[in-house]
Amino acid sequence: MTMTSPVISKSTSSSVVSQTSTDLYGHETWEDFAPRIHQLCRQLWPSESGDFNVEKLRGGSFNRIFGVQTPASDRLILRVPRYEFAQQEREMAILHYVRQHTSIPMAHIVFFDLTHINPLNEPHEHKLSVAEQWGQLLLSQLTVRNDFAGILDTITSDNENPHVYGFCPFEVDPEPEKEDHRLLSKQSILDIFVLQFERWNAADKRAYPNDPHLDHLDRLIIVAKEMDAAGLFGAGVFFSLCHLDLAPRNVMANISNTSNTLQITGVLDWDSTVFAPHFMNCEPPSWIWAWSTEDDASGGSDDFEDIHANDEPATEEDRALKRKFEDTVGVDLLKFFHMPHYRLARELFKLAMSGMRGRDPFDKADRLIQEWDRLQGKPQVTHEEEESDNERYHTDSADDEPYYSGQSG
Repeated sequence: MTMTSPVISKSTSSSVVSQTSTDLYGHETWEDFAPRIHQLCRQLWPSESGDFNVEKLRGGSFNRIFGVQTPASDRLILRVPRYEFAQQEREMAILHYVRQHTSIPMAHIVFFDLTHINPLNEPHEHKLSVAEQWGQLLLSQLTVRNDFAGILDTITSDNENPHVYGFCPFEVDPEPEKEDHRLLSKQSILDIFVLQFERWNAADKRAYPNDPHLDHLDRLIIVAKEMDAAGLFGAGVFFSLCHLDLAPRNVMANISNTSNTLQITGVLDWDSTVFAPHFMNCEPPSWIWAWSTEDDASGGSDDFEDIHANDEPATEEDRALKRKFEDTVGVDLLKFFHMPHYRLARELFKLAMSGMRGRDPFDKADRLIQEWDRLQGKPQVTHEEEESDNERYHTDSADDEPYYSGQSG
């Protein structure tokens, strides 16, 4: 944040600019942000009596711009970086250098603040509150349990039972001619992995009866059995409600101007909600303590869970956020967040739900198997001898969708 004088230009406030800035950059609305500017002004000029006049000006790609007029009629420009990676020190150094070495009229820096400890930044207390409330959201899902995994089905209604919820197995395409009765009865964690991969195997054989390249599903069943033998699916693992897309983009929150508190007010996008092994809720929400503008908040850019999600944060403030989240979920759950074995178990379950259609699942399966073998201390096996991707896949010219090859090469 920098405040400079004099004001070089002035523009009128625009609702279009406000809407664009709020939507494009995820900022607070002008109505919510303006009181914080007034609070900042009172902090910087405590002896001034009278009103500060604050005006929203047209901002740029990297800074929000505001005009401030003090009670003494001093007119200044307030620049607030839009992004965490702003290099304000460099920008100020340039101003000082040009002012010192040229006669070009330059803005004079009156105040600056390179920290987060000012009224314009999201208070650390807000971030701590998010870390705590996020942990509580995850814990709430774990209280809703079921005897088996599957999808919540449509609601039926009658006079005696106005809200009757049903369950159905995960969808497999094409649907089996006859479903296994074990899909809707009490299961072990290993059961659902094996049942799902067997269902996909049977469906793929019906759809592509001459395709010789179905060994991945058999290999993934072996991985599931090895995980079970290693104790990953043992005591303390159960089926619970899982949102599966619990990310910042799907959460609404409200910041109270009167109490200066933040409260999560709603969770959106429940379309992908299932009953699944409870460790599916335990992907570390590293965006809380290690926000990245490059990757999606729910994982890496390749949709494979971030292997660095549990790395120690760089700053004490971020370490405090991580501790707050971990204290909220409790020590008994931390192994499901921390152990790389459970990260791979989550990836394995995603494959069990969605099957092996297209190229991406095969790449992810190979990566998963190789990393699991490394964790188990097995000799590394490469698949260079296997068929090339061109042999494994063809592209249907009708819909351009990858499908299994029926040729042996």
